[in-house]
Amino acid sequence: MRVRKTPTGEAVGPVLQSRYDWLLVTLPLPMLLGVAVAAAADVPAAFGVSAGGLPSAAMLLYALFVDPPLSD
Repeated sequence: MRVRKTPTGEAVGPVLQSRYDWLLVTLPLPMLLGVAVAAAADVPAAFGVSAGGLPSAAMLLYALFVDPPLSD
């Protein structure tokens, strides 16, 4: 039997519940900041992306190897 649900009109959005969800959201921010600083400082974009990628890589490595998510 198939049941149809009527829409309630409420918007459904992503819910960030754990710190790993927040990590995935904030992971590209240092790279974007590096690109913005490179554009403002008149340096090559590759340098800005590389400089911004270092903190992103450090965040990822920390989350994977130092404080990894554990299954409950």
